[in-house]
Amino acid sequence: MRLANIVVVAALGASLSGCGYNRIQQLDEQVEQARGNVGVELTARNQLIPNLVATVKGASEFERGTFTDVARARSGQAITQSEAALRQSAQQLQQAVQKQDVAAMSQADAAVTRQIGTFINVAREAYPNLNATQNFRGLQDQLAESENRIAVARRDYNGAVREYNTYIRQFPQAMTARFSGAQRKEPYREPAGSDAAPQVKF
Repeated sequence: MRLANIVVVAALGASLSGCGYNRIQQLDEQVEQARGNVGVELTARNQLIPNLVATVKGASEFERGTFTDVARARSGQAITQSEAALRQSAQQLQQAVQKQDVAAMSQADAAVTRQIGTFINVAREAYPNLNATQNFRGLQDQLAESENRIAVARRDYNGAVREYNTYIRQFPQAMTARFSGAQRKEPYREPAGSDAAPQVKF
């Protein structure tokens, strides 16, 4: 009786392996790891945002004496509004990363990318000498490097998703996928223009 159980278990294991069950699990883990890597890179970029805001505020203090009261009020209001929008987008992105929601991550990622560009443009217009500051130039370099790493992580995730989705549609793995509940995974919808060489243009 005991020998019969061992034989049944061995036969079941061999059949599952032959139908691709183990490979489906392996590919699923690869997708999850790649998704996690995207989240790590998005979080790293989010952590640069407070430094960017602080650098712009420092420039505003430095250039305070060069503006009339009206000009200072207008530029200050534009930067405050842009900063608020940037912080809100970054918060939404972090929530999407924590929920491991790829669709929400991709939407929030695009929003943060747009808001960073807007914030920098508003700051440059308000403070023409901003580009001359070493901190600002350094942050731009860090943001560009961060965007490059995010682009690579996105491609790796989509590659893992493509391999997984292709595998579970093939026979006999498709039967195993249906039996085990393995479902198609959604790729990361990259922001417009990210198919070009990864770079940050502000």
